[in-house]
Amino acid sequence: MWGDDKSLIRVPRLRCDRCSREAIVHQRYSGLHLCGDHLKGDLIARAKRTIRAHGWIRSGDRIGVALSGGTNSSFLLHFLSSQFGMRPDLSFVAMSVDEGEEPSRDMRRIERFAEAMGIEWAGTSFAREFGRSAGAESGHLPTSCRDILRDIALTSLAERMEATRIALGTTLDDGAISVLLCVLRGEPERLLGGPRPGEGRILRIRPFLRIPAEEVALYARLNFPGIGEASCLDAGEDLLKGEVRRILDEYTNRHPATPFSLVNLSEALGERGVPGPCEPRPCDGCRERFVPTCPVRRILDEVTGYV
Repeated sequence: MWGDDKSLIRVPRLRCDRCSREAIVHQRYSGLHLCGDHLKGDLIARAKRTIRAHGWIRSGDRIGVALSGGTNSSFLLHFLSSQFGMRPDLSFVAMSVDEGEEPSRDMRRIERFAEAMGIEWAGTSFAREFGRSAGAESGHLPTSCRDILRDIALTSLAERMEATRIALGTTLDDGAISVLLCVLRGEPERLLGGPRPGEGRILRIRPFLRIPAEEVALYARLNFPGIGEASCLDAGEDLLKGEVRRILDEYTNRHPATPFSLVNLSEALGERGVPGPCEPRPCDGCRERFVPTCPVRRILDEVTGYV
């Protein structure tokens, strides 16, 4: 069984609903049983539909793929290179950020993976961008701070590499959790399409936004043995995010379509835009767009003494 309380269940005695081969998954939210080949086709088709619906890839784009070495980002790089890599009007660069935590990311292994995909690679670190790491020698940074600093470091690297988009391995689960966190943290501007750190400077694209994390992991495990293994540091997550994840998992077990509903809600509210008085504007110091105050500037001030 793949995840006792999730939306994917191993079903070796059932047949694929689209062919006569053995099914390997049951998508409870769709009711479909799928074999490996049709799971692959379903994932690729959904990711492409998501890209088309948002207009996320356009002729002339140079796409920076955030590559941590984990399953999601590794599969994202493979997906983009295999589905769009032959287009002469597009170019790609894999980008990695070393936070300096222990155990640190194996940047050389990540670089080799990108090279195996035929993709240019570039790396940076917290030490380079902010003059300090996230490790114990500098005093551990809270997860929320690391997340923001990682976004800013990616943006800075993308600008140096002349990328026009940054592709993230954000899954359906991540998107649904983000919506709930915005509600619990009282951040209505985020639900109304307010910019996240770094996004005001370079647009983020999330091709896997409508694909459950377990489906991405299962496909990667079946088709790319070793992908994401011995991967980047799992720095953990803050207590609130961990609790929201557990609540969502439990509720989704009873109502499988819940994550889709939350992401749909976020997109519907985002289309309305941020009200006039809260229109995003650039911070004079860090260049980020903010609503209504700039949390990035505050964190940079605290972490680096940024002026």
